[in-house]
Amino acid sequence: MLDHNFIEALRAEAQEFQRIFDAQREAATAANQSPFPAPQLEMEGENSLLLKYLSNAADMLRAPIEGIDNLVEPLLPRMGVAALVGTSDSGKSTFLRGLAMAIVEGRSEYVGFRLKPLHRRAIYVSTEDDAQSVAALMKRQIAELGTVEGEYEGLDFIFDTSDLIPTLDAALTVRPADVVIVDAFADLYTGALNENNRVRGFLQQYHALALRHNTLVLFLHHTSKRSEVLAPSKHNAIDSQGFEAKMRLMMELRPDPERYDIRHLCVVKGNYLAAEYKHDSFELRFTEGLNYVATGERVPFELLRERDPEKEEASSEKLALIRAMREEGKSLREIAAELGFKSHASIKHILNKSLVNG
Repeated sequence: MLDHNFIEALRAEAQEFQRIFDAQREAATAANQSPFPAPQLEMEGENSLLLKYLSNAADMLRAPIEGIDNLVEPLLPRMGVAALVGTSDSGKSTFLRGLAMAIVEGRSEYVGFRLKPLHRRAIYVSTEDDAQSVAALMKRQIAELGTVEGEYEGLDFIFDTSDLIPTLDAALTVRPADVVIVDAFADLYTGALNENNRVRGFLQQYHALALRHNTLVLFLHHTSKRSEVLAPSKHNAIDSQGFEAKMRLMMELRPDPERYDIRHLCVVKGNYLAAEYKHDSFELRFTEGLNYVATGERVPFELLRERDPEKEEASSEKLALIRAMREEGKSLREIAAELGFKSHASIKHILNKSLVNG
């Protein structure tokens, strides 16, 4: 379905072309000159519109492009709209601020993923904090990182969100940025979150901004309270259908159900990512200095739910079954297939966790 804004823009350009055509033809007639051939002018106008709005497949395929260009390899695309979601106090803002800091510092990676910035610039839109509180948090992060304040000249904050789109448009025109972080979506969108068409229409203006300036707009959004007893999913975001449908990539940041200093970065939607990224979390340690460090471990999504006493009995039965199947000589992959797990890593994690818990 064509976007409404696109249709209106096309109609406006066609009307303007017709106005110019009529004026030139009237001028030629008044000067006793033969009007230029209308079909030729009409064809030129049509071609102009086609060249502006249509991209030819053959031209696209001839371009020297080998794959999807990313800002954070292989997760975050170079441009478009993406999202990080999670429950309150899960550390979402700290994670995104850390990403912005890493980009402008010129670090080669963040939480184990390669960074590929073009400008070493970021814009952080904050609706919940003020300059003083953000500065205090950054000073704590910097003290642990061992960096200096001068390394963050490329990071700008916006605390007044009135006329945000024109403000971002002007800022990106003067100083291009690799990412615009919007914290938080629900504070900017004032309509009903379950009105999917309105949500998508609101996000479309940010998508257009991202394409216009070749940047990534990364939204922070919240998950519902009930999601804590569910596995990570794109459906956990509050009234998520209209929101997640517009996202090219969505991640959920999930606190570990047992370890207070561990968070799990879960890719719950990735249009261009292989399945291997979408079923197991990337485990992160949340430090005393409010920074994130990758542990190198991955945990199956289904093991990240909050503990449910009613399910623990069933879990113990499943553990006994897994152990019995191992004694029969079956491999982890065979057990996973028989029990309906998506990955043998789930079986490995269950066995390892049982050893730790005695």
